[in-house]
Amino acid sequence: MAFFITSLLPVIFITIYSNIRYEESISDKLSAFSLQVLSESAVNVSRELVQYETLSESIIVNKEIQEGLRLAGTMSDFEKNEFKTRINNDLGEQVFRLSNLSNVVVLTEEMEAFYDVGYEWYPDDQIQESIGRIDPLSGNTSWSYLRSNRGSDKIALSRVIFSADNLNKKLGYLIIVIDGRVFTRNTYEHVDLGNGGMVYIMDRHGTVVSSANPIIGQGGPYSQQEVFDKVVGNETGQSFYTRINNKKYLVTHTYIRSADWYMIGLIPHSFIISELVDIRSNLIVISIFILFLSTFMALLIYRSIINPMKELLQYAKTIKLGKLDFKLPSENAPDEMGKLTETIDQMVAQLKRLIYQVEMEQKAKRDAELKMLQAQINPHFLFNTLNSLKWSAMMSKNTVVEEGIASLSELLRNTILDHEEMIPLSKELDNLLHYSVIQRIRYGESFDLTFSVEEEGLYECLVPRFILQPIVENSIIHAGGDDGRIVKIHIEITALDGILQLKISDNGKGFDTRDLQLRRASHEKLSGIGIVNVEERLRLYVEEPFGMHISSEPQQGTVTTIRLPVKRKEG
Repeated sequence: MAFFITSLLPVIFITIYSNIRYEESISDKLSAFSLQVLSESAVNVSRELVQYETLSESIIVNKEIQEGLRLAGTMSDFEKNEFKTRINNDLGEQVFRLSNLSNVVVLTEEMEAFYDVGYEWYPDDQIQESIGRIDPLSGNTSWSYLRSNRGSDKIALSRVIFSADNLNKKLGYLIIVIDGRVFTRNTYEHVDLGNGGMVYIMDRHGTVVSSANPIIGQGGPYSQQEVFDKVVGNETGQSFYTRINNKKYLVTHTYIRSADWYMIGLIPHSFIISELVDIRSNLIVISIFILFLSTFMALLIYRSIINPMKELLQYAKTIKLGKLDFKLPSENAPDEMGKLTETIDQMVAQLKRLIYQVEMEQKAKRDAELKMLQAQINPHFLFNTLNSLKWSAMMSKNTVVEEGIASLSELLRNTILDHEEMIPLSKELDNLLHYSVIQRIRYGESFDLTFSVEEEGLYECLVPRFILQPIVENSIIHAGGDDGRIVKIHIEITALDGILQLKISDNGKGFDTRDLQLRRASHEKLSGIGIVNVEERLRLYVEEPFGMHISSEPQQGTVTTIRLPVKRKEG
């Protein structure tokens, strides 16, 4: 399916896209071409119409016509015949010079024929409709379609004849009738819009005035209203698609201003896409070829993946059963499956090494537990001995020795037997008091240790064990001077916003903080715990803004601040 999608979809997409773009491109080019052709044809039509309008001007201003229409009601038949003879002599050359004229008719104001040169006649209703369309305010001309009594298609120019002396006085009407077939042949019959293309002329009322194709009948509207609605009133050429008689056409049009007509060109959509038919057939053949090719490639790649996968699955089942000595054949293909098999072989080898390592560690652990059981005799023996010395000191009433041995016993018990890293603050302070009792045996009254706790609940807060003793030890050993003064050590414990603060201050001789790194390098310890060790442990447990900070100045004492998150033992 992946091969089908990745191979066929691009072809289908490109086919659809190229068809759409090609069709749009051809449509745009044909639209531009047909508009240009129609515009040139419209110029020919306008030129053809101008000569008839020029003829009509000559007839309207002719003195014989003007005089004859004024006296038409009083003329006898003889006078009328003489009048026609004079007009023929005067206008005959202009009238008969135009070979495609069918009729030149002059009507009186009462619509009676006064002068008629021609060989056909037309229904009165058509004559009246043609004259009724004359608008004196827009050029005094009206071009319309006429059908003769013989069924011939004609084009009529109708005009009102006004008096030359008084333009407000109407004398009659002039109708010049042109043969429609000759008019088409002289103007736009040669226009070719492609196989099935058609050109016709429509007036503002939707009537087909002229047509070069017998399919489009003259004298009435053609096909549907959509063409009429989009064309009439739009004097700028444009193109659009529409369906006529269930066939899709590209419609272009241009405006003939002199006659208020629209020249319309119809290009069949089948002609536009005729070249695409062969392309589509070729694309279908290409798609079928790609389908078979992708199927073959898919099966080939599928087999190249599924066979190694089956072997790998069987290998995994064998490993699941605990048979770690089984191996796949070494001739792995240099592809992803081969790399995966090689990686699994390496993982199995590493697993065998880890199993062996765990077995050795378990054996070492059992040996260590045995040694631990043996070593437990030593602390019990030590505490029994210390208890015996304590009772001996009590019997001898040696209070200092008694207290020192009791404190040492408790301190060693908390150090050796208690393995919890986080202990309550109360227990940490007890260890510190035991330590101070022991140090008094050595240093006497050279130091004074006090502490204050902000509230009782802080005694339950958990702190890393033996974080206060190294700092107090440093103050006892290094803060004193040679003048024998007593070093006062005070521990202040407060809490604010979830932060437990342990502040250890002394009034000793202090030191230069630039020598702090050298001091940290000192390894004076009790039971292996020093200031450097405390700082490293705090760094492991907490991050900024927690930790330890030391500030000191010579002869100004030292202040060590430890900031920890407030934690209490659960349960």
